[in-house]
Amino acid sequence: MRKLRKWQLVIPVATLLVAGGASALYLYWRIAKATPSFTVTTVDRQDIQEQVSALGVLEPSSYVDVGAQVEGQLIKLPVSVGDTVKQGQLIAEINPTEYAALVGEDEAQIADLKAQINQTQANLDLAEWTYARNKTLAPQGGATQQALEQSLATMKVAQATIASLQAQVEKVENALKSDQANLSYTRITAPITGIVSSPTSSPYGTTWVKQDIAHLGQILNNKQTAPILMRIQNIDAMVVRAQVSEADIPKLKIGIPVTFTTLGQPDRKISSTLAKIEITPELINGAIFYDADFDVPNPDHTLLPQMSALVTFVVAEAKNALVVPVAALVSVQRQNGIAAPACPKTAPPSGQQGTADCVLLVQGKGYRPQPVIVGINNGVMAEIRSGLSNGDSLATLTPGGTNPAGPKKGGGGGGGGGKQATAATG
Repeated sequence: MRKLRKWQLVIPVATLLVAGGASALYLYWRIAKATPSFTVTTVDRQDIQEQVSALGVLEPSSYVDVGAQVEGQLIKLPVSVGDTVKQGQLIAEINPTEYAALVGEDEAQIADLKAQINQTQANLDLAEWTYARNKTLAPQGGATQQALEQSLATMKVAQATIASLQAQVEKVENALKSDQANLSYTRITAPITGIVSSPTSSPYGTTWVKQDIAHLGQILNNKQTAPILMRIQNIDAMVVRAQVSEADIPKLKIGIPVTFTTLGQPDRKISSTLAKIEITPELINGAIFYDADFDVPNPDHTLLPQMSALVTFVVAEAKNALVVPVAALVSVQRQNGIAAPACPKTAPPSGQQGTADCVLLVQGKGYRPQPVIVGINNGVMAEIRSGLSNGDSLATLTPGGTNPAGPKKGGGGGGGGGKQATAATG
C-alpha cells in the first residue's frame, strides 16, 4: 500500500473542520434569530393625566365698540388710545346745533298748538252756553229752531277743533322726544368701564385688521353704517377661546381643570376651569373645531387681547396610580407589528371600569401574558387598574423577536391576582 504524504492528510481534515465550523455558525445564527430580545420595565406608582391640547386666543371679558348714532362734526374728543374711562364718562361730543334747533322748533310748535287749544276752548265754552240757552228758550218761542241748530253746530265744530289740535300736540311731542334723543346722542359717554383702544375690522379670534379711532373735527355720516369711534374693553378679566377638534370635544366636560401658557411667557402656567363649550362649529382648513371658553383674572393686565394661548384640558387624572409604559401593552406591541403572544380570555373584575388588555409578565428568563384592566391612557403611560402589583417586571418585545422561546406556563412571579394562563406565541 502506498504511503500518504502529510499534506495529503491535512487537506481532508481542514475541509471537515471548515464544514463543521460553518454548520455550528449557522446553528448559532438560527438560535439567535429565534430567541426574542426584549426590554424590561418595572410597574411603578405615579400621578397620571389624560390631556387634550388646543390653540386659543385671549379676548377681554367685555368690550364695546362705541359708535355714533347721529351725524355731525366731532367737536370734543377728550380721550385717546390707552386712557382708562369710567362708565358714564364723556368721551366724545358731536356739534349739537342742528339737533338743539329741532328741539326748539318742536317746543315752539307745541306752545302754539296749546295756545290754539286754549282759544278754541273759550269758543267751545261760549258755544255750549249758547246752545244750552237756545235749547231752553226754543220751546217757549224765545229762540228759533234755526238758532238752536246753529248753536249746536258751532259747539260741535269747537269740540272737533280741540280734538284735532290735541292730536297735533301729541304728534309734535313724539317728534320732540326723537329730537331730544338725537340731541342727547351728540354727547357720547362710556358704556362700560375700561381702556380705550382701536377697533378691529372683525371680532376677536378671526382674520382682522386694526382700525384707527375717530379724530377731532371728523365729520361722521351714518347714512349707511354707524361710524365706530373707538373700542372700550375691560381687561381686568380675560376670556380664553380654545379651538378644540371635533374628535376631542366629547372628552371635555364643563368644570374640568384647564391650564394655558402664552407665547411671551411660556414658563407661566395659568390655571382655570372650563366654563362653556360653544355648539356652533368653525371650519378651518377642512377640519371642524368648536370653541371651549374659560375665564381668568387679569389684575396686572399682563394678558392682552388677541394673544395666542397654548391650552391643555385635563380630561382625566389619577393620583398615585399603578402605571406602565404604553409600549408594554400587548395590543400596542401587536399594532407595532411585533408577534407578541395572544392575550388570555378572562372576564374583567366585577364593577371594574376600563379597557381589557394584557402585558408580558417577566418570570425567570421568560415571560407570560398577564390580563390587565387599563384606565387612563395618555399615549405615553397607561394606568393599570387591576392585574398587576407595584414592582412587577414587564417585557416589551423588540421588532424581529418572533416565536419566543421564553414564555412560561402557570405559576411563578406576582401578577396582582390576575388569572394565570398558558402563553400563546406568534
